[in-house]
Amino acid sequence: MPHRVPTYRPPWIPKRVDDARPNSTRRGYGSAAWQRVRLAVIARDGSLCRACGKLIHQAGDAHIDHVDRKRTDEAAEATPLAGLQLLCRTCHSQKTRSEGG
Repeated sequence: MPHRVPTYRPPWIPKRVDDARPNSTRRGYGSAAWQRVRLAVIARDGSLCRACGKLIHQAGDAHIDHVDRKRTDEAAEATPLAGLQLLCRTCHSQKTRSEGG
């Protein structure tokens, strides 16, 4: 069966972080247990971003953030609720960028 040839990337162009990162399902965010934890955090925080206070209307804009960086070998739903916070898309992107992730 034919396969796709890998895209050429010159050695002086750095590899994107996402190229080596497993997808969200492989990282544990597609499980029913994680969805229950996610809904519990949204309910606890009242659909308000913890950083800016913005009311989050759409589910896609609700990002559940690990207050402390998650270990790669740790299951997503293993983090206690106190270690999670609700952030809007903008605040989550800013926090991730500031942490170098």
